[in-house]
Amino acid sequence: MSHSDLTVVIPFYQRTPEPLVRAINSIKVQQGVECPQVLIVDDESPVSARSILDQYVPDHGAFIQLIEQKNKGAAGARNTALDHLPESTQYVAFLDSDDEWTPHHLDHALRVLSRGYDFYFANHQRPDWSQDRFTQMGLSRERHRCFDPERQLYEFVGDVLLPVMGQQMVKTSSVVYRRTALPEVRFPEHLILGEDDVFWLRALRSVRQAGFCFQVEVEMGEGVNISQGGGWGELRSFKLMIENLQKWRSLPQLFPDEAALPKLCRENIQKIRQDFAVGVLHRLRRGNGLPMEYWARYTRMDPSWILALLNQILRKFGGKS
Repeated sequence: MSHSDLTVVIPFYQRTPEPLVRAINSIKVQQGVECPQVLIVDDESPVSARSILDQYVPDHGAFIQLIEQKNKGAAGARNTALDHLPESTQYVAFLDSDDEWTPHHLDHALRVLSRGYDFYFANHQRPDWSQDRFTQMGLSRERHRCFDPERQLYEFVGDVLLPVMGQQMVKTSSVVYRRTALPEVRFPEHLILGEDDVFWLRALRSVRQAGFCFQVEVEMGEGVNISQGGGWGELRSFKLMIENLQKWRSLPQLFPDEAALPKLCRENIQKIRQDFAVGVLHRLRRGNGLPMEYWARYTRMDPSWILALLNQILRKFGGKS
């Protein structure tokens, strides 16, 4: 297949060059396919993609197109790329700038898409996980139709709502899809977290069939990642809880026809509420306050957390843990 048929979208925002270099190298060593076209959107990165390409990827002009823009976040960067795909693009692949592909990822994806499937994803793992994502979520091979046992390629069978929204089954860097099947789907730019899950659910509700691979094809990195980090009680953890709350509050409006979604949203909002209250109490007991902006933003969205905090205080006061 000609390299111009497939375009890899990389949103870029990093503080060191190494993650992007590793990501690009993982593209160049793909087996069974020619090196694809790569479209990098530099989202006002602290270290510019242009400087990294000039220094570490001397042949980048042959296969990499670079767009530089003011910071819009990961969703905005990916949308910019989708709006500037080369006309020859038939298939779109995503790769985050701190992730790497295993050598057969694109070969597997194109094998699946060439069978008439419109959407492809694969298993993935972080270096600090003891298990890959599919094992963590208990994804059963028996429930899905295997059409290539050697490569562990399957057709997804069943509903995707809980796996996508509740279990983060689909990792951005594992997705490859047919462009004509999803010409208008874009990432919601008002969300900081979960914008990719919104895209996947919209896509999987729109396509005819989706295929996937049980093999780990994405080795997740540890570069700048807005959805990771923040130990218990750290300010970073509160910021993530606020962004997660925003996501779960937004989903029912984004998917008004998903009958099972409101219950899932309520369950997750309740869990975030409890975690926020416990986290605040944890900081207060150690003499640490919480900046007013965190209190104010969270309270505007979910004032009921104050009752959860009072319940936690009463439990502690009563000697219960």
